Amino acid sequence: MRRNKSLWYLVALVLIFAVIGSFLGEFLSGWVPALGKAQTLAFRIPINIVLNVLNLEFLLALSLKINLLSVAGMLLGIYIYYHR
Repeated sequence: MRRNKSLWYLVALVLIFAVIGSFLGEFLSGWVPALGKAQTLAFRIPINIVLNVLNLEFLLALSLKINLLSVAGMLLGIYIYYHR
């Protein structure tokens, strides 16, 4: 790792550029339909805590909608992190 940069800086850059790329992909999909095609990745983790008196149920879920420009944005964020 670099001396002055943390892992959180990398995560923030990747997420920011992924969101920007996703918006650009949706916006430009009217002119270039391939940019609007997105794949959804979803993770769901059910958590059940059963006590004698109380039953708690939680669902942790993460859903990512990734298109071509969001991947390009992620790569741009990684590039900026390592070359700046």
